[in-house]
Amino acid sequence: MRMVLAQGVINLKPCIIRFSCRSSDLNTQSQLQTHAQIWVRLMQLPQEYWREKTLFEIAYGVGTPSIIDKATQSRLFGIYARILVDVDMSSKLFDSVILEREGYAFTVEVQYERHPLFCCHDKFIGHTVQQCNKLVTSNVQDKRNME
Repeated sequence: MRMVLAQGVINLKPCIIRFSCRSSDLNTQSQLQTHAQIWVRLMQLPQEYWREKTLFEIAYGVGTPSIIDKATQSRLFGIYARILVDVDMSSKLFDSVILEREGYAFTVEVQYERHPLFCCHDKFIGHTVQQCNKLVTSNVQDKRNME
């Protein structure tokens, strides 16, 4: 069990399995799900960086990469490289990464395709803070307590 938990995340391409200890009183409704798989575009990335290993190393700057899309692998579309990345939505989503080589560095813009709604109040994927039921409920209770 320790060996499995030490792995943390296993990449099954295109899926990721995340391991954690299960408590005896597990309630699936109270589990925080902050990770989502999102297609990421690395904009204006020179073709010399379009090798799988290099793209994965760059994508680790925003999350855990899973797969590279077919157009990127075959270099059919040269405007951006596209990679499926497991992203922790509760962390900051970076809009660029800095690539460094010996004596040279440059910035690459990162674009996220259709990332899911995320509420930073209750750390839940599926709604925003403006739509958060827990905030609305607590605000109503606060108003009742003030009256």
